[in-house]
Amino acid sequence: MAVVNPPGRSALDLSSDGTHSAVLARMLADLPTRLPTLVVRTGDDPAVALLDSWATVADVVTFYQERIGNEGYLRTATEQRSVRELARAIGYELRPGVAAGTWLDVRMETAPGAPTSAVVPAGTPVRSIPGQGELSQVFETDVDLVADVARNEVPLRRFRRQRLDATSTSARLAGVSTGLRPGDAILVVDEPVADPRTAGWRLRLLRTVSALPATAPDVPSVTVVTWDEPLGVDPVQPRVYALRVRAAAFGYNAPDWRTLPDSVRARYQPTGEPAGDGWPGFTLLVPGRDSKIDLAEQYPELGVGSWLVLEQPGLSRLYQVRGVSLSAREDYAISAKTTFVTLDSATDVDCFGIRQVVVYTGSEPLELADEPVGGGTAGPELTLDRPAPIVAGQPVIVTGTAADGGAAVVEVAHVDRVRPGDDGTIAVTLREALNTPLAVDSARVLGNVVPASHGETVAAEVLGSGDGATGFQRFTLRKPELTHLPAATPRGVVDTLVVRVDTVRWAEVPSLFAAGPTDRAYVVRIDDQAAATVVFGDGQHGSRLPSGQENVVAAYRSGIGPDGNVAAGALTLLPRRPLGVAAVTNPLPASGGTAPEQLAQARTNAPLTVLTLDRVVSLRDYEDYARAYGGIAKARAVALRDGRLTVVHLTVAGPGGATVSADTVANLLGALDTVRDRAVPVRIVGYVPTAVTVGAQVLTDPDRRAEDVHDAVRSALVAGFAVDRRAFGQPVTAAEILTMIQQVPGVVAARLTDLHRADQPPPPGQHRVDEVIVALDARLNPTGSPPVLPAELLLTDAAHLTVEVLVP
Repeated sequence: MAVVNPPGRSALDLSSDGTHSAVLARMLADLPTRLPTLVVRTGDDPAVALLDSWATVADVVTFYQERIGNEGYLRTATEQRSVRELARAIGYELRPGVAAGTWLDVRMETAPGAPTSAVVPAGTPVRSIPGQGELSQVFETDVDLVADVARNEVPLRRFRRQRLDATSTSARLAGVSTGLRPGDAILVVDEPVADPRTAGWRLRLLRTVSALPATAPDVPSVTVVTWDEPLGVDPVQPRVYALRVRAAAFGYNAPDWRTLPDSVRARYQPTGEPAGDGWPGFTLLVPGRDSKIDLAEQYPELGVGSWLVLEQPGLSRLYQVRGVSLSAREDYAISAKTTFVTLDSATDVDCFGIRQVVVYTGSEPLELADEPVGGGTAGPELTLDRPAPIVAGQPVIVTGTAADGGAAVVEVAHVDRVRPGDDGTIAVTLREALNTPLAVDSARVLGNVVPASHGETVAAEVLGSGDGATGFQRFTLRKPELTHLPAATPRGVVDTLVVRVDTVRWAEVPSLFAAGPTDRAYVVRIDDQAAATVVFGDGQHGSRLPSGQENVVAAYRSGIGPDGNVAAGALTLLPRRPLGVAAVTNPLPASGGTAPEQLAQARTNAPLTVLTLDRVVSLRDYEDYARAYGGIAKARAVALRDGRLTVVHLTVAGPGGATVSADTVANLLGALDTVRDRAVPVRIVGYVPTAVTVGAQVLTDPDRRAEDVHDAVRSALVAGFAVDRRAFGQPVTAAEILTMIQQVPGVVAARLTDLHRADQPPPPGQHRVDEVIVALDARLNPTGSPPVLPAELLLTDAAHLTVEVLVP
């Protein structure tokens, strides 16, 4: 009787008519026609016992036949080798896994006399410090690096040249020993102005003076001064002076002419008639002396070249001192020691009254302190605090704290261009802005950065001796876990194996089938224990190995998989330290390390290669191609139209929901470009995990422990919402969750009390059960930044799960 096996089953049933009981029953039923004289049917009869033995043999043969039958189909095969051979039949090789990668920050010695630069060659090993239950992992640099001490750690420019403008009512002065006090006068002069007396200067009286001592070695001490009235001018290159001398003009305290007796007036004006409204010659300019004024006291500190301001209500003028002499004078019925000052100009001096004018002079230059830049920046242009030999195209790591909260941020960026900045700085423009704005005060640019990948080099391993008379010679590498690195190939990876025969390099090919008789080619096959075997040709499909003694030599790296995803700061041990290098570390965690493909994944991914046939046209083709790519486990493709342009948007996730590395994304784009229509732009981004809040009440079987049922329900829900079981855009329904709960042994009944998106909770104290929670596909962002929002993956975990057990 034929056995019917409906499609979709995970195993074939080929044993229903070949079991011991079925075979024995058929043989006993056939005895009357074969041996009519044998009427005994008891088990102790020798003839019946013989039939029973053969029924046992048939049962065993049927068992093995069923196993062989199941191993002949991709869906039902359970042996890794079966899956490998079936996949190879359609040109698919199980993915060997991918080595993790990271970026290393190399620090040079800063001690006097230490080398200022050092060469860190490609292949320099760095070991990790293992955590609890971990093994030390070896990473090696991927390219050469010339490290320079000037690129060790360059801060952003935290202080910039202070700019005073028309609205300024304060200034930062260098140092805390300016000697200024509230009420003192300062002069702000725009010195590039040709004639500062007509524009670009202001006199201000200080309202407050605050000394701010240095709080750190790299933070200068400053004095902050404020005044009331804004400057009202925009000086291009302001200079600030303290006017240490505040003086009155000689004669400011002369008696009022109108109160003098006639006898005194006659001495100064014989005719008895005053000149004007007061003393004869009562002007600020000394009579008979062009551009000279007399100050009411002696000021020996006043020097030539000092600025001098004449000010009275409604009028002020700026002059420069061209001469100074100490003297004495008698006039206006008074005598006093004076300072005779020669000005550089007499313009408008006669507009000032002796009694009203205040003379500010004795200028002393004050250095403007740099002002803090403050705030945050995401670039792409970053101004460095000091010159550094950073060049266009090189990678850098930017570290600091987030501008909006203080969380630590570490990002890798690439330099697009470099130009000289202001005040001896340099401006570095990144190819793209940082994802997170950084506080300028905390930001640092690490310039000695080099990529590194998981795996330890085996420099020269002798595989064996070639035999020209033998075809398909095979050699197994001594170390397992042949390192495979991300690459822009259809498989997404390339191994690090180099095989030389008699010092001549042979080429690795996917299959020897297409290799010619003289092609120096080999294939690599990896078994279930991660051991790699090199297979050479037979003279028809690939050349045979030439005979020789230990003439087959391999160089490769060993190390692959999730063990390489070490934490940030774990890679610090340098077995071979180049001269001048002080330390090395990985500011970012290593990522991208994935395990070899498992049976369940191979059953899904192997057919994808024949679905696309190396041509990507439809959205499904994009998804299939991406899912079959190394380092990617999930993919969702949608077509988005932005104006007149249609863009294929791919949302991807790594195995177990891991973030797909930037290198893998770049390599996937490169591989897609070889098989797709390049006129259609493609964008690839990571996914957005969206949490779902689930609450349930469960009625349990009274014969079971409530705690066991509670834990089993939670485990079932967490497992049901594992990343590997959910798809992008897959909704969550109340019926689906109730089904998961009801399938747990010991559950009699269940009721949902909460089911909603975690980012859309009900009002406090209330519950809400949404019958369907929709997962959004990739879509255009209405705010425009970022331009596209990736597809959502609805998940839940223990933190968003509440289960209440009710015992009848």
